[in-house]
Amino acid sequence: MTTIRELYEACIKYEESILAHYILHLLHERKVSLEDDESSLDLDQADHQAVAEMIEKNQLGFSQIKVFSLKIDVNTFAFIFAKSKQEAVGHYQKKFRKEPLNCYEYPLDYRICRGNEFLSFRDLRKEFTEFPVIAGYFEKRKRKDVI
Repeated sequence: MTTIRELYEACIKYEESILAHYILHLLHERKVSLEDDESSLDLDQADHQAVAEMIEKNQLGFSQIKVFSLKIDVNTFAFIFAKSKQEAVGHYQKKFRKEPLNCYEYPLDYRICRGNEFLSFRDLRKEFTEFPVIAGYFEKRKRKDVI
């Protein structure tokens, strides 16, 4: 049995902004309690307009920073933390004075290898205080086929 409290804490941990704001709203309206089973969560009981306003105001203070992979050339990629794809591309253009070949958002929980450690982009993001910022580079190595 998973409680509303456990679900809410998971939403905070994994930055599930929409569901976290819905739960907070339903808690304030006393339509659920933290000790209720998660199966009792009924989002239809919420005032959707009020929740939309909470999300717009970012009442829970979620980070709006995402991570984007921008292709520099055939084998090289830059990872940029930014609020949006447009902001990431703009930062890339400012830094490299050219257009990226493409730009894709990566999940923050995607794990990468740095030296001898593995960490998620979510963990790496905590090392920066100003955004947008280049988080690092990745270069594909040519694979040698073994016969």
